[in-house]
Amino acid sequence: MPLEHIHEQAKFRQPKRSFVQYRIERPGHIIPIGHHLRSSTVYNCLIMSISCAGAVLNVNRNLELPENFYLEIHGVRDEIGCTEFRRDREELVVRFNMFLDAEFLRRVTQGAETVLA
Repeated sequence: MPLEHIHEQAKFRQPKRSFVQYRIERPGHIIPIGHHLRSSTVYNCLIMSISCAGAVLNVNRNLELPENFYLEIHGVRDEIGCTEFRRDREELVVRFNMFLDAEFLRRVTQGAETVLA
């Protein structure tokens, strides 16, 4: 059996996960992880939408970021560990290093509308 055929079968056994996304359009900060996990710079961003697994951010297209950084949502004291998933000009899609707690997500998305995929 060809190896490509086995890989195609494996794809169908692991369907893509879908998470409810909320459009929040809230300001936030990106905090790069520096030497010894210290941060020296903070960058502004706009959090367009968020789910328990990740977020879509609007950032300066010329901004160069490391693959891993912290996201801070304006008005929320916690920093969320993130990994860059995809970037297209100003749009930066990140995955959270841990799923967000349901109660935390509810507080962040209070009054937000659901994004239909």
